[in-house]
Amino acid sequence: MKDLYYANLYAVYGGLLTDSQADITESYYGLDLSLSEIAAEKGVTRQAVADALKKARAQMDKFESIIGVLRLKKAVADFAQTLPEGERKKLIEILE
Repeated sequence: MKDLYYANLYAVYGGLLTDSQADITESYYGLDLSLSEIAAEKGVTRQAVADALKKARAQMDKFESIIGVLRLKKAVADFAQTLPEGERKKLIEILE
């Protein structure tokens, strides 16, 4: 399995990437294509795909450091574990 952290970041911040970065990131994490497969599909070098993916990861890391959606989700999940079952269910309903 490829890095689940970046797959989760893409789910949250993918809309903020350039079209090219989003397409490559979706192909890599969402469709589980290799760098070589993506390169062949796009008609570019494997290195170009690797560079675009590296830039996309850096952008998503930057978004997370500023906005912190995944960090907040983890904090809420950790907090929910401390609640009694009934209160945990209420919290989940509110958040959904």
